[in-house]
Amino acid sequence: MSHVIITGASRGIGLGLTRQYLHTGHNVIASHRPGAISDELVRLNNEYSTLTLTPLDLACDQSISEFADTLNGKTINLLINNAGTTNHVDYGHWSRRDFLDSYTINAAGPALLIQALNELFVSGAKIVQLSSGLASLTENINPAGPFEEYAMSKAALNMLTRRLAAKLAERRIIVAAISPGWVQTDMGGMQAPTSIKEASCLINQSIKQLSVEHSGGLFHSDLTPLAW
Repeated sequence: MSHVIITGASRGIGLGLTRQYLHTGHNVIASHRPGAISDELVRLNNEYSTLTLTPLDLACDQSISEFADTLNGKTINLLINNAGTTNHVDYGHWSRRDFLDSYTINAAGPALLIQALNELFVSGAKIVQLSSGLASLTENINPAGPFEEYAMSKAALNMLTRRLAAKLAERRIIVAAISPGWVQTDMGGMQAPTSIKEASCLINQSIKQLSVEHSGGLFHSDLTPLAW
């Protein structure tokens, strides 16, 4: 039986997507930071026998390896790399650690997780990277804002998407990056125009429509192309 894996499922879009896939009868493996599970994720775990909660620290190689081991050979038809971090540090206050933290979690972590799960992806599986419009070089959204480390790490995630799409093409595995847009998450704030439920529904519908022609691409949440 195939499974859907959603990283960073304790809150925000990750939690919203977890609800979506549980409500449609999928077997969901939801990751959370070790020692940090939201009350809502616990409630869903009590409600759905098709939900499995597993700790995962994308900054730790051993945690990634242990996460893969807990799957015990389960097959995967969808991986949503949602977990991410940002420091939002203004220019003049940057540190090397700020940039490395975001790169480690937002780019290197997903790369190593996909590698660890490689043998479990079925032919035709989908790998979805939750990216950001802030990573678009063409758009260069709000360059005055404190988003450099986040934007740069998501641009690296976009490059990973393109390269993996080529590596996994023979297995017909689709790898695509989707930007949720400005959403009412902890990072986006309540002034954002899109609710978590709305964004999750739209992303879910777009994932259903993903085909091999989309592999290696960067898209808005409605699956319209987003300029690199």
